[in-house]
Amino acid sequence: MHVDHLLRLDRLDLSLVWGDETLLGQEIAGVTATDLEDPARFLQPGEVVLSGLVWWSPDGGPGRTNRFVSALRQAGAVALLAGEETHGEVPRELVDACRKHRVALIAVPPQTSFRAVTEAVYLRQWGDLSARPTSHHALPENVREDLDRALEGGAEAGELLDRAFAHLGAPACHLLTSSGRTVARTGGAVRLPAPRAAETLRGGRGTTVRVETESTAFDTWYLHLPEGARVPPRVLEEIAGLLGRYRRRLDRHRAAREPAAGRLVAAVGALRPDAERRRDALESCGLAGGAAYTVVAAAPEHGGPRRTASRPSARRWPTCPRPPSPWRGAPVTTRRRSSRTAGRRGPVWVNGCVRCGP
Repeated sequence: MHVDHLLRLDRLDLSLVWGDETLLGQEIAGVTATDLEDPARFLQPGEVVLSGLVWWSPDGGPGRTNRFVSALRQAGAVALLAGEETHGEVPRELVDACRKHRVALIAVPPQTSFRAVTEAVYLRQWGDLSARPTSHHALPENVREDLDRALEGGAEAGELLDRAFAHLGAPACHLLTSSGRTVARTGGAVRLPAPRAAETLRGGRGTTVRVETESTAFDTWYLHLPEGARVPPRVLEEIAGLLGRYRRRLDRHRAAREPAAGRLVAAVGALRPDAERRRDALESCGLAGGAAYTVVAAAPEHGGPRRTASRPSARRWPTCPRPPSPWRGAPVTTRRRSSRTAGRRGPVWVNGCVRCGP
């Protein structure tokens, strides 16, 4: 990833303050955020530096600004990304110092977080598979850039698969778990029931590539192509690497939602209802503002059909007795029953908050 690639990411809304073509063509090796007046000892060559300019003040004089930018230059930083929130704009002194020391200067608007910039850089870098045998990518550059933009824009797994295989004639491809669940599939791939998909993974037919993430044997993802010979092995490896980046992002989001889900279950199942606590818990799960809620539930299958805790139009708060080990979540029952729906309800297992619409 080069410095000018940051300016092409519309969602970051960055703007170039100063920098020529040579400086903007430098490769980015990493990101460091700092507001130290002399950050040199914390920097590595090739990094872009994010600074909120807390160290700068109008009466500090140009000497302080020159020392800061000089330290970046000596440390080998490739660009300074200056936040505009603290002072409303990038100070003129800083522009002059960056021009003097030849450090590219980019303005970061108040609505863009430093975290968003950092994630954009590392998402792009993680796309370079360390396992590839040569220094060249197997995927064409335009395809890689399209996939990077799609991933950074929040595309789902199915869209990523379609984009990744489009230039290869859109062969059938499934993204499967080890148990046979289909995470996603290309538009031309037939639907595989879970038992058949699991048997396909074990049978060795076609081509199967593991998506490398910090997963266990139970939740690992696999790319499976019935006609694997149509796709070069290194292309599959790079597509699997892209899906690994998607999986890591998905896992981070799920981990962030777990505390909110726990608070909602606790608030709904409290012995003494607290409307404010319940409302806050709903908001943290993205469920506030609904006139009614539908409980979507999953239970272990013992040969019978799965059951839901309430009819779609019902408005009921579940009670949450403690579940038996080893299940996570809580069995849910409804407080009010009617003869019409009582036979359709039973214990269910709630593992988190899922928005299913009012």
